[in-house]
Amino acid sequence: MRIKDVYNRIEYLGYYQIIGGSIGILSDFLSIYNKLNSNGFYLFSVFIFYALCGISIYSGILIIQKKYLRGLYFSTFTQATQLISFILFGFIFEFAIGFFLRFSIELTNDTLLGFEFWFVNFGLSRSANPEIIELNINVIAVFLLLFIAKSIDRVKAELKKENN
Repeated sequence: MRIKDVYNRIEYLGYYQIIGGSIGILSDFLSIYNKLNSNGFYLFSVFIFYALCGISIYSGILIIQKKYLRGLYFSTFTQATQLISFILFGFIFEFAIGFFLRFSIELTNDTLLGFEFWFVNFGLSRSANPEIIELNINVIAVFLLLFIAKSIDRVKAELKKENN
């Protein structure tokens, strides 16, 4: 693959990061009336969600500005936080901006397998049932992390070639 094609794909990732983060913030912000009388933990979780969306937007901006390595490193962070979601020991963590395709395994009473496909999801809370055990792996995040790792290697090789 030509290096120009690699940079074009990296820029598509940048737009994806910006759009996903923006839609995440907008979708949550539109439900602001639910947050006005919320407890401190809920407000903390909203802050975490906005921060993660902001990092996604920032990584996309860096990529669009052709600051590829820095943008790809931030993008690695946002994709890594989307890789695994779970319900465990009475806690729930799920985070996905952009599209997600999750492979799920629930181990509560029986072993149940499933898939879930959607766009933008966040949850950081306590479960009503502390005995539920569920693990989800975001397949799209896996592919994006592999793409980012290859892109970082290509950009580093290109920079090394330019410096020699």
